[in-house]
Amino acid sequence: MEAGFNEIQFDTLVGSEKIHSLEYALYAEDDLQWGALRANVGLHAAAFQVLGEEPELYFSLQPRLSLRYLLPREVALKASFATMSQFINLLTNESLSLPTDLWVPSTKRILPQRSWQAAVGGAKTFGEGYEVSVEAYYKQMKNVLSYREGAEFVGLESDWQDKVTQGDGEAYGLEFFVQKKEGKTTGWIGYTLAWNWRQFDEINGGDRYPFKYDRRHDAEIVLTHQLSKGISVSGTWVYGTGNAITLPLYRYLTQMTSSFGDQEFGFLREVEAIGEKNSFRMKPYHRLDLGIEFFKQKKHWSRTWVLSVYNVYNRKNPYYVYPATGDNGQRVFKQVSLFSIIPSIAYNFKF
Repeated sequence: MEAGFNEIQFDTLVGSEKIHSLEYALYAEDDLQWGALRANVGLHAAAFQVLGEEPELYFSLQPRLSLRYLLPREVALKASFATMSQFINLLTNESLSLPTDLWVPSTKRILPQRSWQAAVGGAKTFGEGYEVSVEAYYKQMKNVLSYREGAEFVGLESDWQDKVTQGDGEAYGLEFFVQKKEGKTTGWIGYTLAWNWRQFDEINGGDRYPFKYDRRHDAEIVLTHQLSKGISVSGTWVYGTGNAITLPLYRYLTQMTSSFGDQEFGFLREVEAIGEKNSFRMKPYHRLDLGIEFFKQKKHWSRTWVLSVYNVYNRKNPYYVYPATGDNGQRVFKQVSLFSIIPSIAYNFKF
């Protein structure tokens, strides 16, 4: 069981009213077994109290169930179901600018996020310490948060709650995992094929669209090899589909009029036409990390030297994209990358 009673102060946006709140949680679970069937049953009770001039109290009961059935020849079938409530909401800036993720609290006007998730899968262990597993999942979300179209988090003129809207989310996919646990060479290969959607009545004409962090393909390969008793080498390669972004499809000039006193005058204004929300993708993210460890056991303590290189082939992974003007005067979009190849050295000891 667990419980939390600390008051948390959220300074979410410049110029906005400060919000004070209390969160309470209580959890109980039990393991049950009927022959080859094992079950974990749990119940999470949570409450969120908003203080201040607009007080509010949210309460939720969240049951969880996990099942595992053991078959002959070291085959296991798994299934799970869980409901969840989240009182601290992720607010993601999806415009063409420096990406900014904020965590904002539920209030009298902002409802808590609620979701349920179901998963089913299987795993099998082979000789020589190999394990293979596959799992399918589906998740449905309510009251997810997003900026209204054209709104940003910066601004002193209004409260942040006036700039956001709430809608629905849906996520589903397949996960594959292969692991080698024994021998001089160990490691694993993981791959996820996934979809993550959002739908808001006030965004994208009410049509659903890919969430910013929708990653169609996500893969990781990790290998470790023991060269000798005290020396081991390791490598990690990761790959992920690029973030979904919205880009203007074309620009055009339109005639505008304005008045100054009793006089009216016309001028041309450039307008950008935005296509479907998040219908473009950044370049995929991938990198390779390598390392070597030198371990030695002393009489009363042990030490380890670690030499490693982050992003060995110096991949320029995109962090965000911004509009600019090219050498020929045409509109172009440029990407900003943060980290290139980074070598490091570390010394660890235990006693």
